[in-house]
Amino acid sequence: MRLTPIATALMASLCVLPVLADDNNGLEDNDINRSVNDSIVKAGDMLQILLPATGYFAAWLHDDFEGAKQLTYATLSTQLIIHGVKEGVGRKRPNESSWNSFPSGHTGAAFSGAAFLQSRYGAYWGIPAYAAATFVGASRIHGNRHYAGDVVAGGATAFLMNQYFVSPYRTEGVYINATPTADGMAMGVTVTGEAFESTKPKAQKVEKLKHRLELGIGANFADSSAQAGAAEFLTNDELIDEAQPFSYVNYQYELGGGDFIEAEFLPSETRRRGVVAKDFTVDGVEYRVGDEVLTAFRHWVLGGNVYKGLSLTDSLQLDIGLGLYVHLIGLDVDLDDGGGRYSDDEDWKALPAGTAKLNWNMSESFSLQTNLQYQTWESDSHLVAEAGIRYQLNKAWDIGVKYSYTQTELDQKTSFLYDYDSSSVVLTFANRF
Repeated sequence: MRLTPIATALMASLCVLPVLADDNNGLEDNDINRSVNDSIVKAGDMLQILLPATGYFAAWLHDDFEGAKQLTYATLSTQLIIHGVKEGVGRKRPNESSWNSFPSGHTGAAFSGAAFLQSRYGAYWGIPAYAAATFVGASRIHGNRHYAGDVVAGGATAFLMNQYFVSPYRTEGVYINATPTADGMAMGVTVTGEAFESTKPKAQKVEKLKHRLELGIGANFADSSAQAGAAEFLTNDELIDEAQPFSYVNYQYELGGGDFIEAEFLPSETRRRGVVAKDFTVDGVEYRVGDEVLTAFRHWVLGGNVYKGLSLTDSLQLDIGLGLYVHLIGLDVDLDDGGGRYSDDEDWKALPAGTAKLNWNMSESFSLQTNLQYQTWESDSHLVAEAGIRYQLNKAWDIGVKYSYTQTELDQKTSFLYDYDSSSVVLTFANRF
């Protein structure tokens, strides 16, 4: 058994994982930025270490030093990317304890372990590991340590690094044979001497490439929360994060013949503080002129589409899709100094969607892409217009940059927020598998 090398790999990987120390500096001013320290948060802190450790334990059980190396590479690269982005973005945490919220290191560590267990050893290991990793991400939001977008970025980064470094485990020397017969099919298993060797060779990836997962990381340069009502009701106000970073994850599965299905999740949240300039009420709580308040404006979008692919020319592809999206639009308000007057209001919107994606392959590597989507139901609507360029690194990997504009119009009779838009630049990273 290769215990010593695997143990060495374990120590090398775990040394860069986020520490368990509470990252709250005592800023517990109100119900919006107050930290939560309970058993859920503590369990998430422990699981973000236990999941990669379980990956090493599974590698030890399988006498799989190659797997331990792959897990180490994937975990180390995930944490290096996450901490590099943390320094570059500088997003303030929801509890305002530091400026390193985006992405979530705890979630990245947890999904590194879960993705490895799934990819290397299958669903028997992977399904419970993914459930535990999802719990870690939820615990970071629950504890007010991270926004949902931080969690999405951390988990998706871990998944993509796992796709790059980790391959399925199999034993050389064991082969399944199938031979046609007059009555049907004869199955057989051949075992050679390679199956009894103690050293397992590097596993081989099986690339079906029917799946595609894309991580988008962007910054919104429009003051959406001001348009949604803050400009009218607040004065001397300021965004806490001017760049308003966000992330999304998009999953596609090819059905054949150019058709595919798509699911995506895009959570965004903006916080600002200011002085009330005009009396207003949120969920029955009054805020009067002169009150200093902290507000949290969030818009989460979850939905999917089914697409029909149409080849217009050899280089031009048009995809027409129909789908459904659910929007969570929320506003939290509390007195900035000491709290005591917390309120929250939420609107849920279900909007059918029609989408047109146009892809122009300029060369084997470069393509121009546009996306126009319109969601509407009764007096509510959501428009998405995007254009960008994508570079195909190889058959499995691509990167891109795009401009994204959204416009949300809500029925003022049923919504507490005004109409608003966003204007974003987004970097995309995708893998086919």
